[in-house]
Parts: sequence; structure tokens; C-alpha cells
Amino acid sequence: MARKAEGRLVNRAELAEILGISLPTVDAWVKDKMPFVRRGGRGVEWQFDTASVIQWRQDRAKDAAEGKLDDIEAIEQETARVKLERERLKYATEAALVVPLDQLERRLSVVFAEVKAAMRNLPGRTVSQLLGETDERVFKRTLSEEIDRALTALSEFDTTTLDESLDEDRSGSAE
Repeated sequence: MARKAEGRLVNRAELAEILGISLPTVDAWVKDKMPFVRRGGRGVEWQFDTASVIQWRQDRAKDAAEGKLDDIEAIEQETARVKLERERLKYATEAALVVPLDQLERRLSVVFAEVKAAMRNLPGRTVSQLLGETDERVFKRTLSEEIDRALTALSEFDTTTLDESLDEDRSGSAE
């Protein structure tokens, strides 16, 4: 697979350093038909043309974009993608940009309980105001005011301290 040199001629270690990859990756790429100028062997170093290798990588990237990857390349790219996503998630968690699912579930269950309680209390709060009333506009206005009051209270509901109090309740009941 020898080709005429168009770029800089380098050995395995130099190629790995230039591309920021490991020597085993260079070896895997050679097995995957990466171009070389001279095959290495006993006492003879591999020789690569950087321009040819870079062109080969660009062609592989194009194939990847078109879905023409072989299994090894697909696995390497998926592994790199997963590692990147893990790092992003770790950063987001440390920066408090995401909330663990159990905390979200606890917050939502408490908020939904508050909504349920507010809705169930509507008849008790409005019955005395509407008793004997026949004007539809008064009914609508009274009910709308009570619904707005309940929604305002819910919007002011503080869920930031919720997790600590729920955790305390859990640890107290677990003992």
C-alpha cells in the first residue's frame, strides 16, 4: 500500500503524536487499510505520509457521515460519543444544571398533591359566595378568582428546600 509522499514523512510514534492518538490506534488504522509509505518490520520503522493519512481520515469521516462505517470505526466513534456525553452529564450535575430523577419525582409528587388539594378546596371556598347566585358571570368571576388564587399560591411554592425536607422524612421513617 505504498504511496508517493505529499506531506511530511513520519514514523508510528510521530504520527500518533501529530494526530493525538495512541500507538495501538495507529496499528488498528493500519489494519484498517490506512496508507503508508513503507511497511515496518524488524529493525525497519513504519513510514507514513501525513497528507495521505489525513486524506484517508477525511474520507473515513465522509463515509461515517454517509453511514458507510465498518464495525470497528463505528464502535470507536460511539465510544468517544458516550465518553463525551458522560463528561457533559458529570459537568451538568456538578453545576446543578440537571436534577436527579428521584428528586424530580419527589418534587413533582408534592407539587401535584398541592394542585390536587387546591382543586378540591375550590367548592368549599366558593359555596358560600355562590349560594343563591343565578348570574353566570358571577359564577365565572368567582371561580376564576379562586383558580387564580390557587395558581398564584402554586407559582410561589418553593421546591428548592423540598429535597432536604423529603430526605429528612425518608431517613426518619427508615430508622
